[in-house]
Amino acid sequence: MKAIKLNKIEKLKEALAPYDYFKRGLERLDPASLEESDRFYLKNFGIYGHKLTPERFILRIRIPGGRLRVEALRRVRDEAKRRGAKLVVTSRAQLELHGLLLKEAVAAARAVEEVGLTSWQTYTDNFRNIVTHPLDGLTEDCLIESYPLLMRMQALFLKQPDFVGRIPRKFNTAIVGSQEQLVSPFGNDLAFVLAKSGGEIGFNIYAGGKNTETARSLNLFVRPEEAVAMFEAVATLYRDEGPRESRSRARLFHMLERTGLESFRNAVLERFGAEASEEGELLVRKAAPRKETPLESGDVAVRYTTRFGETGPEMFDEIFDLCERHGIEEVRLGSDQNIYIPHLPPGTRFRYDSDRYAGIVTCVGSRYCIYSLMDTKKESALLALERCKRLDIGVGLSGCLKGCARHAFSDIGLVGIRTRLYADEVERGIRLYLGAEYTRGGRAGRLILYSVPMRCLNGMIDLIADLFERSGFKDFEHFAHRILNRYSEPALAFWLLLNFYGRYRIKKEEPLLLDGDVPEDEKSYFIARLEASDRPEEREIAEYLYCQEAFPFREAIIHLERACFGVSKGG
Repeated sequence: MKAIKLNKIEKLKEALAPYDYFKRGLERLDPASLEESDRFYLKNFGIYGHKLTPERFILRIRIPGGRLRVEALRRVRDEAKRRGAKLVVTSRAQLELHGLLLKEAVAAARAVEEVGLTSWQTYTDNFRNIVTHPLDGLTEDCLIESYPLLMRMQALFLKQPDFVGRIPRKFNTAIVGSQEQLVSPFGNDLAFVLAKSGGEIGFNIYAGGKNTETARSLNLFVRPEEAVAMFEAVATLYRDEGPRESRSRARLFHMLERTGLESFRNAVLERFGAEASEEGELLVRKAAPRKETPLESGDVAVRYTTRFGETGPEMFDEIFDLCERHGIEEVRLGSDQNIYIPHLPPGTRFRYDSDRYAGIVTCVGSRYCIYSLMDTKKESALLALERCKRLDIGVGLSGCLKGCARHAFSDIGLVGIRTRLYADEVERGIRLYLGAEYTRGGRAGRLILYSVPMRCLNGMIDLIADLFERSGFKDFEHFAHRILNRYSEPALAFWLLLNFYGRYRIKKEEPLLLDGDVPEDEKSYFIARLEASDRPEEREIAEYLYCQEAFPFREAIIHLERACFGVSKGG
């Protein structure tokens, strides 16, 4: 058998297991003499930093299922306050303390253990925080309470020597027993999604998802009592046989590419050790963001909206006061970066929560992440989303292609870039994704426009919302399925740019709408529409479509980009 050439991180693990590194004691570390290997090992225990500020660290705290006792939240808040750290809610329903010295991060990690929390295995090559619906077990549409199952799943790997830092790459898991979906589970490496088969309620199994790819069906259905065994089968298979040659091709997604879906399914069933039914009928549906959610108990859960994950001391003071007055012992964190307080009376209002549109998710941005190309929280606050809010259009803004804001699982997906295409100086812009069918795992969003400058983004978002509203569809995913996803990416890019040009450059009142009857020749269809126009500017654009090139619409798209976004190269 040919020997596997391990990447450098795998060689580190072979030389010294992360669990054994921890046993040496983190307190012994000297911040002034940390090596790169130390920084890797620290990540396994939720302590990591940025190259730009190597003396400062982040502590990521695992919050399984987003369930958090008020007593534990108070302890985390106190640790942040004592050390002057920023406290952030993540897009996996966890908490992060930002701006710590190394010894402060280690001390805070020890402190949260005293209230039943841990920072173990929240970063690098580990099974990350398992997510579910933030109101799991509380609402009428919750047919299976997932929390007991995910805690048993977590017990298989948490602080277990054979699992701590020993899998090929990070691994995200979702298990959702509720019908309403606030955040799509299909962007996870492994997803257990509510389904029905043969009269029984259980889960369909999906594998190989990530922030930019939709998990694929394994054509398997498990009953609730079988879910933990199925998780263990997939987890041990990935640990034992997952790819370890290249860091960039080590996710479960790449293992499925290498082995094939059917071979992977068979290997999982062999480890599962029992018969499993074929997939059943999915029972999930989309839920629009709402401030109050009715509970089975007759009261409501109220969403406390954070500033794109950022919090402040006044927020927690208000939350603690409300919980004390109403006898609430537990709050919930959502993957939408918000805090949910159950068992409040209807009509409860907050003084200090954010008034931002809750249908937008951002990554932590350049304030907290070296990879982000923009301050996503600041830029998100500047977006004009009034029409998106009215139409329940979800937006995801990621600061880089890692996609932590799940832009490929949003109605409108945005990824930060820097560009010099349209101005003499470098300016910030975005890549635009459309067409995600995420509630039922249909497909991830497609890259439509490679570069839209930020100064034009509000106009582009409003245009997309207007085109959706004029389509007559009530849900953007249906619009994507019935219209957008029937056309090629170049055709959609041309269509958007043509309408942007018409609205903002030549002040045309009526946009060009698409329908579900896709022409066999997309270019000829647009040429015919433009040549029939009474505007010379549009007839001129038709000339660019006649160009023959390997990339369809290329010349016309370049022409429209220049016309729309005001290219200025010193002339």
